[in-house]
Amino acid sequence: MYVCVCNGVTERDIQRAVEEGCDSLEALAARTGCGSTCGCCREYALEALEQARARPLGLPVAA
Repeated sequence: MYVCVCNGVTERDIQRAVEEGCDSLEALAARTGCGSTCGCCREYALEALEQARARPLGLPVAA
């Protein structure tokens, strides 16, 4: 789902940014542009960022 229509940023884009080290709304805006145009999406972008940070990284488990 699109989070930021102005810059075409999706929830998956936010997840990817978090996986690459993005850890704040300011860093997300710098990396993706999310929330940097009209700002209407900033609240939802922060929520999506926090959800992405709470997810496990999906690293393989050693047997």
